[in-house]
Amino acid sequence: MPELPEVETVVRGLSRHIVGQKIKQVKILSARSTLGFTPAKRQGLRGASIKNITRRGKGIIVSLAKQPATARSAGGSDLSLLIHLKMTGQLIYIPHSRHAELVSASKTKILKQVRGDKLEKGRLNYGHPDKNFIETMPSRHTRVWFELSKGNLYFNDQRRFGWVKLTPTAEVPNDKFFSNLGMEPFDKNFTPAFLYSAIQRRPKSNIKTIILDQSLVTGIGNIYSDEALFYAGIKPTRLGKSITKADTTKLVSAIKKVLEKGIKYMGTSVNTHRTPEGAMGQMQNYLVAYDRKDLPCRKRCGSTIKKIRLNGRGTHYCPICQK
Repeated sequence: MPELPEVETVVRGLSRHIVGQKIKQVKILSARSTLGFTPAKRQGLRGASIKNITRRGKGIIVSLAKQPATARSAGGSDLSLLIHLKMTGQLIYIPHSRHAELVSASKTKILKQVRGDKLEKGRLNYGHPDKNFIETMPSRHTRVWFELSKGNLYFNDQRRFGWVKLTPTAEVPNDKFFSNLGMEPFDKNFTPAFLYSAIQRRPKSNIKTIILDQSLVTGIGNIYSDEALFYAGIKPTRLGKSITKADTTKLVSAIKKVLEKGIKYMGTSVNTHRTPEGAMGQMQNYLVAYDRKDLPCRKRCGSTIKKIRLNGRGTHYCPICQK
């Protein structure tokens, strides 16, 4: 599942290409992947312009501004699209200038457009690519199809765990998913004092489980929790009651550091993540703990990275540098 840096990469990429465009129509190809698409709300989508795209935790918020005529027909409130990619979700954008060629092309022809880890301009993939990234669009994995003023945006999801929800913008803060999210790691209130207080309320939980709790701090997953704990010098199995104020100062700094680094390198592509232009993210080349089992510690302490199972999650750490 993508974490904060990967989702932020998606948001920034989509913003470059579709903000300002209008939605001409939406085609739902799998009702299972959608929520809230009532006839009235769908009518309100037509003619709505994409105002901005933001991130909250691991979720994507596409805020829409409606035109007067459609606003009257749908009750006058602006709408937002809420998107979660989950395990295999994709957002694929094809501008009109390339759509006819790509849709009519055979799979063989499209395959020839792939050059290593990058894809020829004209087809932009956001999220988890699999073979349907290079199939004719819409593909058999397309769940929702948005016809825009300058192109087409497809929500693909092979395993159907992801979702697209349509809701009034004013109700986004109260949405079941978003309302349960904790503090953003880059929020000014995410301080050592805040984290220390939260940890002290969970004395018997291990520190990795604590920082993975999306209701406490949102956007951190398995990759960046391992990375942050390495930089903070904290062993992931340590219980909350053993964490000191000095530890939390280091940990808050480390969390922000690894997330900023992940955004800078456009996410981690260990298995599936791709940048907006279809290329692999580069953060995997700079990981210090995650996915480095039996490799030398980058701090050159003489030890190797160990991997254990912690609450069902593969967890990586250095037995020398992390205490």
